[in-house]
Amino acid sequence: MKNRLFLSLAALTLSATAMAQQPKAGTISIIPRVGLSMSTLPNDEIIAVDAIDTPLSSRYRTTFMGGVDIDYQFLPNYSVTLGAYYAQHGCNYKNSQVQNSTTSSSTSGTGYSDLSTQLDYINIPLTLNAYIAPGLAVKAGVQMGLALSGKLKYTMTKYTKNDDGEFAPTQPEEVSQKLNNTMKSVCFSIPVGLSYEFSNVIIDARYHFGLTPVQQIGDYKGPKNRVFTISAGYRFAL
Repeated sequence: MKNRLFLSLAALTLSATAMAQQPKAGTISIIPRVGLSMSTLPNDEIIAVDAIDTPLSSRYRTTFMGGVDIDYQFLPNYSVTLGAYYAQHGCNYKNSQVQNSTTSSSTSGTGYSDLSTQLDYINIPLTLNAYIAPGLAVKAGVQMGLALSGKLKYTMTKYTKNDDGEFAPTQPEEVSQKLNNTMKSVCFSIPVGLSYEFSNVIIDARYHFGLTPVQQIGDYKGPKNRVFTISAGYRFAL
């Protein structure tokens, strides 16, 4: 029984290894892929109106990404990939409540919620892929991001609260401020990561280190994108 079990496990392992083989040298493939992008703008802060001492620090924002790769396997264990993706970057901020004025009978203020910087790009990564095991590749390269649009969005709610603790908010107001005039038209980053291929399905995880700021206002240079992506693609060999 033990021998049969060992042989069965060995057969499964060999089968999985065979299915995880990378393409032969000389193969050109098209790989459409979709996934998630988790981005932030390190050290970025915004300050709500009348809240000079209350900066709102950036947090990660999770959004959609999708696109296509063209992959060329130029050696048995090496390939080069050129891609084009639509991706949403930027960050979220924590909610804030600002006290505007106080009288003998009530307090008024403004609440800020759902704050986010939303930056839309077409990213064009060029990566070198080195296979260290069947189907398993490490990758690194350079990426150019073409800015499409940018905006700062939040919901603003004014309120009053009397001495009895009764809270009276106004109708929430959604605010959107365009950032197109301050966005850099082109950003560069370095993507590094891993991918694993099994039966033509490729799971890819990358971290992108921003090299250039996403905004510039006069002499002020804004933060750089930091992005983690995970995606699934399918290889169509030509």
